[in-house]
Amino acid sequence: QHYRLFLNEFGRSLTDFKNTKEMVTAVRDAIIAHGDAYDKAEIFHRDISSGNILITQTGGGLLIDWDLCKKL
Repeated sequence: QHYRLFLNEFGRSLTDFKNTKEMVTAVRDAIIAHGDAYDKAEIFHRDISSGNILITQTGGGLLIDWDLCKKL
């Protein structure tokens, strides 16, 4: 397994979106990340929720908390 530990704040909660476009973009990016993980590595996240999607400083999305993921 591979882990990354961030000691500084990396993004903000999905619930702290500034506008609808930012929220939808973050969710879209998380869906793409999950699709890539499934297609390229056969990994299924199993815990996607608003608490596991961060909005990055550039307004994109980041899917986090892969602790419950499963290799298919």
